[in-house]
Amino acid sequence: MSIKDGVHYAELYSEYFSLLTENQRSVFEMYCMCDLSLGEIAEIKGVSRQSVSDSVVKTKKALDETEQKLGVLAKKKAVYALIDQLNDKNAVEIGEKIKNILGEN
Repeated sequence: MSIKDGVHYAELYSEYFSLLTENQRSVFEMYCMCDLSLGEIAEIKGVSRQSVSDSVVKTKKALDETEQKLGVLAKKKAVYALIDQLNDKNAVEIGEKIKNILGEN
């Protein structure tokens, strides 16, 4: 997994981890956050390397699908980008854009 993909999935995981099973969380944390290999995780869990691989793929898919449906991470990033642009002259405009992103208009 590339660094960019790793960061992406770590962000998705931080938003949606509670929607995953305990096993998905455990395997994904070891793989993504602890940078363990599939073989190392398989040895720890007492399962096959293929089983670990399948779990990682399934978890990535679940995270991607959840973000596609809910868009929480995309909305957060859009709001933070607007906050970075905030100043005294555009406060009202930025506030309206943030409300629009959050569906409050």
